[in-house]
Amino acid sequence: MKKILYAFACAALLLAGCQSPKKLELDTNPDPMNYVQVTVPSEKIPAEGGSLDVPVISDIPYSVSIAQKDQSWLSYTPSNGGVLFTATANPSSVLRYASVVLLNEDNYSIKRFDITQAGTDTPPVEYKTFTVTPTEISVKAYETTAYFAITADEEVTWSISQNMEQSLSVSVSEFYGSGDAIIAVSFSANTTPNELKGTLLVEAFSSEVRTPYYEVAITQAAAPEAKPAVKPAAGTVLAEWYFATSQLNILNPHFAEEVTDPLADSPGHGGCYVEPNVKGKGLLEYYNGVNKVEKGVVDEAHKRCKRSIGTYGEPVIYGTYKGDYILWTAFTEDDAPLAAGTKLRLRFTLRPNNAIVMKYWLVEYLDGDEWKVAGTTKDGDGFKYNVELFYASGSGNQTNTTIEPIVTLTSDTPYARFRIKAVSNAACETGEPVTLIDTSGALRFAGEDTNAKTPQYSVKDHPIIDVVE
Repeated sequence: MKKILYAFACAALLLAGCQSPKKLELDTNPDPMNYVQVTVPSEKIPAEGGSLDVPVISDIPYSVSIAQKDQSWLSYTPSNGGVLFTATANPSSVLRYASVVLLNEDNYSIKRFDITQAGTDTPPVEYKTFTVTPTEISVKAYETTAYFAITADEEVTWSISQNMEQSLSVSVSEFYGSGDAIIAVSFSANTTPNELKGTLLVEAFSSEVRTPYYEVAITQAAAPEAKPAVKPAAGTVLAEWYFATSQLNILNPHFAEEVTDPLADSPGHGGCYVEPNVKGKGLLEYYNGVNKVEKGVVDEAHKRCKRSIGTYGEPVIYGTYKGDYILWTAFTEDDAPLAAGTKLRLRFTLRPNNAIVMKYWLVEYLDGDEWKVAGTTKDGDGFKYNVELFYASGSGNQTNTTIEPIVTLTSDTPYARFRIKAVSNAACETGEPVTLIDTSGALRFAGEDTNAKTPQYSVKDHPIIDVVE
């Protein structure tokens, strides 16, 4: 579905003097030393109208902004020690909310809160569901796609529009719809030395939702400075990971996805990654190749597609399926491209935790701007593969499979990158097709520590991307 993008400058937030919203980044504070405390009283403003004094303690000057659609019924004035909000009478039986933002002198949001006014009738109102997550997305300069989720009741319709006064131009997969949706946002790779930013407004066409709109802010990193390609010396470690119990707190922050995360089943990496914790710069990511809910392969009663760090410090993927892929990336120390002739190695170990993990995978590598197969392949039933995972019924049924492709670049390449893609939906135990993902389907990146009863699962060699010659 298409809809002409329209500007909403000065519409998302109406500031005193209509300050430009171009600089606005909601719920961020560029200076963590600025102290601001807001105490919002629990009581509502009465339906017949009235005032509510909100104490504010701040060590910096601030101004107040109320969303434009709320200004017709709510106003404010400075009070002794805060802000006094005054509401006109509410003619509706529905509770109403106003979104208030405190801004610093640079027009950045430092606090956001709601002011609530009761409806004319006392019976409680059952609000319809309408939420958007995440509302802040950061991508690398080379990334060209991001995703966010709309969670809404089926009868709630919504629209998406773009602030035209922005540096990042984007397009979305849907401009309006109803109910739940995963929205794909597309944009070009950033080749400029400047960070690019874009904002989308997601608005519900309903007065029965608690929050009528959300802003999704997208920030794309600046392109790295152009540098001549280098050929690191043999033995140079570009990135190295260490998966062990002692590393849980280090590995967990960006790979702790919840089952209920609406992006857990959507295409893309879900914003999850594991950085090297031994040496170098890089990323381990797991990409869903399809929307698994729309594909109809997720058992809704036992939904368990997610990324997490296991008890023993091993990254775990729940819900592997055909089209999913693992992405390993490593960068040179000063982010220079790798020169043609560089010989690279990736080494890591996979271990299926159960029978329905995908069995057949294909290892590829980036050479210049082209994906090439790493090593020789075998023929499957309509597909080619060069990695086969195993699982057997009974005691000690999990099998470690070490994957260790060695490749030589024929073109200058921006970074070392390997892709390991599931090319069939065959189960790793029987080879039979998997038609439904349930609470199992757990694939582990094997590490040093395991259960005391299964020491044979331990892997001493760390995952690594290095230069062979």
